[in-house]
Amino acid sequence: MSKVLVLSAVALVVAAVLGTATDGVAASSDGSVESHCVIGVVDQLQDGALVFGAPRCYPTLGAAIIDATDGKLRIPAQFSGADLFAGSSTDESLLSSFALGIHFDGFNGSGSSITVVGSSCTGGWWNTGATWRNRISSSWNGCYRLQHHDKPNRAGITESTTGSGRVHNLSVLNNKAESISYWSG
Repeated sequence: MSKVLVLSAVALVVAAVLGTATDGVAASSDGSVESHCVIGVVDQLQDGALVFGAPRCYPTLGAAIIDATDGKLRIPAQFSGADLFAGSSTDESLLSSFALGIHFDGFNGSGSSITVVGSSCTGGWWNTGATWRNRISSSWNGCYRLQHHDKPNRAGITESTTGSGRVHNLSVLNNKAESISYWSG
């Protein structure tokens, strides 16, 4: 194998890893396989933008929630967003102490998800990146209010979901959110 070919392959791998870290989560290649990722807040910029560590992805929501709670919430691996939507018997107060919000690409907590883990609901915000841009259909509130924005950097029209521990379907911003801010009230 030539040095040029090896260097090209290395460059592609580095670009893929950097792109995934920037966007927050990798997408499935064909969109048919569910992916449940967790991104943890490691810092917050002066303007409120949240900074995340590398995403950690799993085949089930149950596995992602176990990760998001550092194993403190033990739930079955087959636990789903539909279980959250139905208000199943999870300890939602424990989950909400870790997850600012869980966002789904289907209604009623269905489909793939991304769990945003942090420690405060003070208005910090997440730009969804290319992978989750215009993809969110429902959100579970860890913070009391999640404000979905149709543009990056908390710009444009908004749709809020309120009430900790509940899954809400988006209407006006269904598949249109490009940033989300997390609020206690």
